[in-house]
Formats: sequence, structure tokens, C-alpha cells
Amino acid sequence: MTQKTFILLLLCFVTAKAHVLAQQISNDSLQVLQARQEALQKASELNKLKITLAHKQRDAQRMKEKTDHFNAKANDFLSKAKKYSEELKQHPADRKAAKKSKKFSRRANHYTRKANRFSNKYNSLKNDIQSLEKQIQDMQQQIQQDNLRIHFQQPSSSS
Repeated sequence: MTQKTFILLLLCFVTAKAHVLAQQISNDSLQVLQARQEALQKASELNKLKITLAHKQRDAQRMKEKTDHFNAKANDFLSKAKKYSEELKQHPADRKAAKKSKKFSRRANHYTRKANRFSNKYNSLKNDIQSLEKQIQDMQQQIQQDNLRIHFQQPSSSS
């Protein structure tokens, strides 16, 4: 073997080895990039869950305010109905007091039913909020674990 042939073979070997190393590094880099992409997708999903949670919390606050409002109205009408029913006890022939007592009792019943509907919606939203909070917490833990895994997968530049 001549010196030229030996140098040519050595050059071919080094080039082939460098190509294999370049492929290995790019495959490692590709895996890291794919893992980062998955992490970004999970972070995006997490943000969507947080936005949904904020909307549900806002809606729950509104339902609670409406429930309180309708309960207050129902109590107001109940107290008026009670007032007229007490008046009716003292004057049983008073038709005006009877009508007003009946009218205020109906309104109190109406607002009590509305308050119950909003209370049920509020309780449903509270359950949804608790479920979303649990999902968010689980996803945050998963993202944290994935981030640790990604940081340990950094491609090595020496082989």
C-alpha cells in the first residue's frame, strides 16, 4: 500500500465517521426538539385550561350574586306577605290584605325558585372549577417532569 492510498483511505474513514457523528447529533437534536414541541403543546393546553377556569370562576361569581339577589327579593316579599297575613288574622274580612298577602306570597315563591335555579348552576360551576383545578395541577406536574427530562436530553457534542 502506498502512502497516497493510505492517506486516501484514512480520509474516507474520517469523513464517514464524521458523517455518522453528524447524523447521530442531528437525531439527538431532533429528539430534543420534538420533546420541546410536545412541552409547548402541553403548555398551550394548560393555558387554555387556565382561561376556561377563569371564565368559570367569573360565571360562578355571577351566579352567586344572582342567587343572593333573588334570595334577598324572596325574603323581602316573604316579610311583606307575613305582614299582610298578620293583618288578615286581625281583620279576617279585609279583602285587600288577603289579595296583597297572596300576591306577595306568589312573588316570594317565584324568586325562591329563581334563587334555587341559580344556586344549582352555581354548585355545578363549583364542581367544574374543582375539576379544572385538579386537571391544571396534574398538567403542571407533568410539564415539570417533562421539562426535567428535556434538560437531561441535551445533545452531547463529544463522542
